[in-house]
Amino acid sequence: MTMSNQTGFGWFAAVLAVALALQAVGSGASAHVKMNKTAPADGATVAPGLTEIRLAFDDAIRMTLVKVTKLESKTAVPTTSQLPRKFVTKAKIAVQPLSPGQYKVAWIGVGKDGHVMKGAFSFSVVPKDASRPEDNAR
Repeated sequence: MTMSNQTGFGWFAAVLAVALALQAVGSGASAHVKMNKTAPADGATVAPGLTEIRLAFDDAIRMTLVKVTKLESKTAVPTTSQLPRKFVTKAKIAVQPLSPGQYKVAWIGVGKDGHVMKGAFSFSVVPKDASRPEDNAR
């Protein structure tokens, strides 16, 4: 009888340990805020004069940094607005009108659960009169 109780307890402890581990992994994976959308989109090409960059997330985040860099000159583009001071699912960052070139937007934020998230995306600004590859094929 003693052996039976030890086996039963060992099985129960193993099942409990697996259940707790799955719960911890599941809650940790869903805790991270993910970026849903950006405007301009990652890899997009836009006309000169863009003055606003938008970020959208699947859950509330407190933005702590958004840095816009013109890649050719490696210079930071000054923002003309402040980051939201509260937790948001959408953020708009005002910038000076962007001239032609390639840009990278890097961001850092903190979720309500304290997790720090970061990401980046890039886009290009091209002159309005720049020829498109499909135009050259004609």
